[in-house]
Amino acid sequence: MQRRFLTALLACSASLGSMPTALAGGEVDFAGLAERYFKTHEMAGRAPAEVGLEELLDQHYTLAQVGAIDVRVPREFLDDKGCVEDFKDSIAATLSVHQLWLDWLGAPAAEAAKARTDIAEISKFLKTAKAGVGSTKHKLFWDCFAGSAAIAPALERLRDGFRSGALLGVTPLSTKTQVLVLAPNREHFMQLAGVVGQREESARSLYWNDNLANWTEFGWQQTQVIALQYPPIKPNLQNFGEGVAMDSREPTGLMQNVAQRAAVTLCWHTFGSSLDPAIETAIGQVAVIDLYGENNTRSGGSGRSNSTDGITAFIPGGNSNGGVLPPTNAESGWRQGAGKDYFVKVLKDAQKVGAKSGAKAKEEKLVYFQLKSDDTSKRTYVRAPFFGSAAQGKELPPPEFLTDYLEFFRAYKSCFLHWLREESAAKPEECRGKFAELLRQVAEAGSAAGFEEVVGEVYGRPLSSVDLAQETLEMRFLGWLAGQ
Repeated sequence: MQRRFLTALLACSASLGSMPTALAGGEVDFAGLAERYFKTHEMAGRAPAEVGLEELLDQHYTLAQVGAIDVRVPREFLDDKGCVEDFKDSIAATLSVHQLWLDWLGAPAAEAAKARTDIAEISKFLKTAKAGVGSTKHKLFWDCFAGSAAIAPALERLRDGFRSGALLGVTPLSTKTQVLVLAPNREHFMQLAGVVGQREESARSLYWNDNLANWTEFGWQQTQVIALQYPPIKPNLQNFGEGVAMDSREPTGLMQNVAQRAAVTLCWHTFGSSLDPAIETAIGQVAVIDLYGENNTRSGGSGRSNSTDGITAFIPGGNSNGGVLPPTNAESGWRQGAGKDYFVKVLKDAQKVGAKSGAKAKEEKLVYFQLKSDDTSKRTYVRAPFFGSAAQGKELPPPEFLTDYLEFFRAYKSCFLHWLREESAAKPEECRGKFAELLRQVAEAGSAAGFEEVVGEVYGRPLSSVDLAQETLEMRFLGWLAGQ
């Protein structure tokens, strides 16, 4: 299935510092960016329109097969020590997500133990690996490093085991290899957007859009392009030579960014289109917290582009087929503590204020959350449910509250997923077992239309309901949150 990243993502990935605004259209010369790209990435005299994206990646990017994912690295940057370190960190993050995946899916113990040993061996090698002279000529990433032959068997076992599903105990639903392309700087990132938009005229409004200057990812079909730099607060739309290091605010900023995208990629590999988009993006966000103790990524957590996702992967309500969202806000109050507590405190505080909004019934005191306007001078409230079919038809808050709503739902779905996996039963091992069972059954069911049905079968109650008096997972979560 084609995964064109939606108009709903316009400006969805924000830069460091103050929140940028959506950009005026038509200022970025995407055709010129594509032309400059092809001047330095020739394809044996062929016209750019004749060159497929897969051919381009095969010719000018090294390949690192990391479990279920093909990571593509631009070869011309392999003689830059700083870029090589960023590439190594990106692959290390992708490996870590694979290890987490074994736990989340409850992989068979013997197979999981072997996979963890292989991941540890490769990770150890990466820490000290140094790219040699002539690395830009290598077609395979691992050939750039002396001694990489020793880890070749481990790499092959992880590749074969994750792609077949033998290591997971489930058969992945995706039949195509997922690809992550690493763009080491903003210029390379924007040039690739120019190239993709040039090849796909029907999707040009998505890729040749000035708001892409604020993005940190975009994609086409099974290929995602990930920026390894944040944009400056005010991008220069004629010159993209300036970028901000992702580690400039969080020591693991770059790894957080790549890990979030890798986790969503593993969702696509394992479940195809079968997960609820909000749960899918929440998995990416919580995986980062589990691995690095926080999540302050500026990624919107891009979802798939099928006709039912729309902006509901980001905020419930509004047009399910698209619509423009504001940028994420790096300084949002919802990011207090960068998610170290899975956003429990900020959500509980907003829930407590929301309970004073005029709700009368006892259960309604749990379901309201306060939002602030962009200039913080106004207040409004949003009301559960926020998940599944029960949230369809919700009205969006007024435009000045959309940024806060986006940040609220980012925190809300992350906290819910953490609760589901760690707090929804008396014992942690029971929670994790149920969650793993849910994921396995989703893979076996193979249909997004049946996701809520699978939830009901595994947990014995609905995911959510318009009837707030009904015992649902979302209502149980809200009760738990209030008691924290």
